[in-house]
Amino acid sequence: MSFQGNETAILDGNGRVPFPLSFRKLVPNEREFYISPGVDNCLHLRRVCDYEVWRLKLDQLEQTRENYIIRRKLLSNTERVVLDDKQNRFLLPKKLKEWAGIDKDVVFSGNGDFVVISNVEKAAPYALNESDDFKGMEWVL
Repeated sequence: MSFQGNETAILDGNGRVPFPLSFRKLVPNEREFYISPGVDNCLHLRRVCDYEVWRLKLDQLEQTRENYIIRRKLLSNTERVVLDDKQNRFLLPKKLKEWAGIDKDVVFSGNGDFVVISNVEKAAPYALNESDDFKGMEWVL
């Protein structure tokens, strides 16, 4: 299972956001996820099983002061979220929402085993444009 694609959504007045249907179809029976800080002040949403793998990777980091601080910041700011039964929404934790600069419009971007959640401005550099030719990346394509 791999999350891919982009979807937009809008936070409601209570700070809830719908989990996009295209991603929901990939994990129809899952209701619980973990949301954590990510790169570029974006948020990462992981399934429970993928969160456990990620957490174990953090546990295996070399025991340095810098890694301790990174691990502590990531894990102490990770929260469990649960989809509601009717509209597949979840409450975006206030401290993470503020940290990520998310006000109303939200972009969900598939990134393999997790979904990146960001505001529109943070997602913009990753949108395709006419000058993207992926030159030098032929080995991947």
